[in-house]
Amino acid sequence: MEIIGLGILATFLLYWGWRRSFFDFPHPMPSWEIPLTWVHVVLCFAIYFVALLGISPLLVIFLRPFLNNSPPIAISSWLNFLISLLILFSVLFYALRLPNEVFLKIWRRPNGGENAIVQDFKFALWAFVFVFPVVIFLNESFDFILESFFHIKELPDQLAVRFLKMTFHFPLYFVITTITIVVLAPLLEETLFRGFLQSFIRQHLGTKWAILITAICFSLFHYSKDQGAANLTIVASLFALALFLGFVYEKRGSLITSIFLHAIFNITNVINLYFFGECQL
Repeated sequence: MEIIGLGILATFLLYWGWRRSFFDFPHPMPSWEIPLTWVHVVLCFAIYFVALLGISPLLVIFLRPFLNNSPPIAISSWLNFLISLLILFSVLFYALRLPNEVFLKIWRRPNGGENAIVQDFKFALWAFVFVFPVVIFLNESFDFILESFFHIKELPDQLAVRFLKMTFHFPLYFVITTITIVVLAPLLEETLFRGFLQSFIRQHLGTKWAILITAICFSLFHYSKDQGAANLTIVASLFALALFLGFVYEKRGSLITSIFLHAIFNITNVINLYFFGECQL
């Protein structure tokens, strides 16, 4: 019954948003030409993986003498935060080195209007009202399918969720981990996927295909062998979220909007996990 109720709520909200033209794109769509090439996109993702797989281990080696006497939770929290910060700075440094007509247009479509950031935040809040019930419904539905048809009752959490749970009794490390999840992750992932990948695909296949393909890539990016069957639930839920992230980026013409939506979604999950032990990350 709970799943049915969630489905009805999600459907009602989506219908209501559709009736109020929330999901309509401007007609005609404003011009948003970005001289972005496949080289830009490949280099951006290459920098991410080089920083993750190459530079991050060096950072661990450098910091190890300073953290030797610290408890494991402290070491993991600081390393996770600093590695995320390092990767974000590496990607943003590369983006800042691009010509202004590329970098600035990735962040915002020309003629964003006055009070654009305020409007971005309001639009992200409205989008969250629509997407969160959908994600919860998909999460519960796929969990039900796995339990009913495959007799899988206990599903492993995402690594980030497991680690966050470990910090609950350590306020400082909980705050550090929350900043990583709520601030650093949205900035990095939205720059990579919406800013670079979706913008590039839009130039060649149009807006709708760009949203769809980027959403598939984003959701599969979160696949992990350690999560086992839980990947079905996680990938499906994040695919729905990614569709909304791509949509708000295109409709508002602002990467800040998708960053806001991503951050609101993540902080809601952190609060939900902390107080109720549930998460749709």
